[in-house]
Amino acid sequence: MSGSPARTLDELYARIVASRGAAPDRQERQFRHAVRGEEARQGRRANGGPDLDAPEPVVMRGCSAEVLHLGELLWGDRHTTDLARVCCEDPGQVRRWRRGEGAGPSETAVRWIREEAIARMAAIQAGLDRLAAVRPPPPPAAPEPEPEPEVAVAPGVDPDDAAWFLDGLARATGGRPTFVREVLSARRPPRGRHWSAEVVVFDGQTHTLDCDRGADLDGTTVGLAWIPGDGLTSRQPCILWDDAAGWVRGTDFVRGPRPRPTTAAPAPTARPADPQVDLEEWLAGAGLLGD
Repeated sequence: MSGSPARTLDELYARIVASRGAAPDRQERQFRHAVRGEEARQGRRANGGPDLDAPEPVVMRGCSAEVLHLGELLWGDRHTTDLARVCCEDPGQVRRWRRGEGAGPSETAVRWIREEAIARMAAIQAGLDRLAAVRPPPPPAAPEPEPEPEVAVAPGVDPDDAAWFLDGLARATGGRPTFVREVLSARRPPRGRHWSAEVVVFDGQTHTLDCDRGADLDGTTVGLAWIPGDGLTSRQPCILWDDAAGWVRGTDFVRGPRPRPTTAAPAPTARPADPQVDLEEWLAGAGLLGD
């Protein structure tokens, strides 16, 4: 160090400014293992490992976690003393369970805390029953109606024809959710009320339906029937609505022609045999035979 020391603050400040101006500009030093901001916030080091200063996780032994959780449910956050009293343990022993020390609660302690929990459950249920007798709980809310299943329309089918058919089907089924899942074809005559559509029903089977929108074409009279196909010999649809299961098939959905009753022919009756008569004796007895 050359020169005499500065005597005043102004002189010291002037020397600092002069030394900074005389020093050459150099690149700022780069730290290879610098900790970025997000890594510092997440507690990680530069190499991505955990923070060495972080405490080690506590591993509870036995059923300590379950017993402590049960005690918290019974007595709240400050459950150490009450839990120790029920388990006949020292509060310090309960704290050691929480720190992962020792072998955990004994079988006797587990049995006592279980009995205490069951007794409190019975007392709570009895209290709820007494409260319900004085002031009954409100009735449960009605379940929300199930959304209408989306019906797919196959390529090439006129959407207007499919919508016209589905509207008539909704009138025929009384406004219940439709049992049709896909419309494969829809044939509607230009003028008329009687037409058919090939559909896939709720159980994946394909059938052809015949729809009658009524004489006035306003949908006031709607009839629905199955057109006989492979294995079908009856035009009566046997699809039933169940409030719990929805649409189900009846047992007689596919019915063949009714067998005609066959009656057994009566057995022929045996004709009695003619009696054997001697003609000469009969004539002699009748006085018709002369000497």
